[in-house]
Amino acid sequence: MMFLLFLLLLPSVFCLICPEGYFLVNESKCLKMVWTKMGHRDAEDTCKASGGTLVTIKNAIDNQAVYNFANQGGVDAIWIGISCFGNTSSSCFWDDASGSAVAYNNFPAGSIVAPCTAMQISNFQSLQGKWITRDCYDYPGMSMLSPMPFVCEVPPTEKPWSMAGCVNNYNRNCYVKSKDLMGTGNAVGTGTNADQTCKLVGRNLPSIHSKMEVDYIRNLYNGTNTTHVYIGGQAGTGDRFNWLDGTAWDFNYMDPLNFQKGNCLVMDVQGDGLWSQVDCSQKFEYLCKSLIITDPTPAPLTTKNPGNPKIDSAKELKLPENLLDASNCNSTLLLAPGSISSFGYPSAPSSYCTWQVRALGPYRLGIYFDFWATYGSLNISDQYGNNIGSFSGTYNRTPFPRYTPFNIATVTFEPRPKTGSGEDRGFHAVVLMI
Repeated sequence: MMFLLFLLLLPSVFCLICPEGYFLVNESKCLKMVWTKMGHRDAEDTCKASGGTLVTIKNAIDNQAVYNFANQGGVDAIWIGISCFGNTSSSCFWDDASGSAVAYNNFPAGSIVAPCTAMQISNFQSLQGKWITRDCYDYPGMSMLSPMPFVCEVPPTEKPWSMAGCVNNYNRNCYVKSKDLMGTGNAVGTGTNADQTCKLVGRNLPSIHSKMEVDYIRNLYNGTNTTHVYIGGQAGTGDRFNWLDGTAWDFNYMDPLNFQKGNCLVMDVQGDGLWSQVDCSQKFEYLCKSLIITDPTPAPLTTKNPGNPKIDSAKELKLPENLLDASNCNSTLLLAPGSISSFGYPSAPSSYCTWQVRALGPYRLGIYFDFWATYGSLNISDQYGNNIGSFSGTYNRTPFPRYTPFNIATVTFEPRPKTGSGEDRGFHAVVLMI
């Protein structure tokens, strides 16, 4: 009887499992050792492809566990999932969007001097387990100068009470593509029909709460002909969207250059994963999602109040509130998601502006110019000083995007005297992680 009581009191953490190829470490982290030596960007892309990141380390216990895990692999050093945009721990941000390294880090004093970070494993005994910043060497032709192995991390999940219909198990949720639903009709449907079909099988059209989840869903459709799928967003009042499953709207990945209006949302699963509004009468494939049930006895659902889709990136990433005006002119660190605009927008620009724009380590920057009516000159350069976009001489431009090759960019804008008949109203752009 006492043994049975002991089993009943075991914490639920013992139900945690990891995807194939990953190992549960510290009963909290799913890790995979990748021995193939790669540059930083290629390592990030490898982990991102399965809905993960380079390993993140938030406390000394996990730091020791990651060190032991990599040391068993017989490597000298590994890339880890943190990027630094200055020389203090507060300027170093985790790949998984959980904030900065202020609360815990293992950098030697005065050693934060470069954007990318590695953990020293063997050699240099005094540095074993320490974090060493180094150049990312992402520029073509440079990546082979400093390749190294790395450790990927994905969220742990749980083993369902019934594995039937749970082929795609990620972060305590099961995902089923409409093509894989047996006996429920066609793989395509209207927004209303898609929602009803998911509910018939005890699921919902998916709510999406992180860029990592976006990446995981995109990977489900890799190599298929499916271009867009319905997800579980539904228009509310004004420009607000709510998730049909009642969870909070705490992550926004709307396509800034899609100006179509509609009451339903689709996700571009072959592109960058952006969401677009559509008329619910259109037919698309769809995805169903449900929480994993580890016990056949239903648990009460907790419903959160939906929020506004305009996310405050400073709060989400635990940054100080931005005290600049809405243009973010002369920002020394603008961490995506966010926006930039000419000073005084939508009035005539009155000041030279520069922006140091950054994305978390696994991501590149998408800069989406949704308004341009200016005679000014704008330039974008990457972290190595290469110009990757120059825009001047055309007063009125159709909305357009610009993508950076890395996660660091500098944008400058210089007002110019009016040379035509149009009123100079400046520019506006939305910045996203892609």
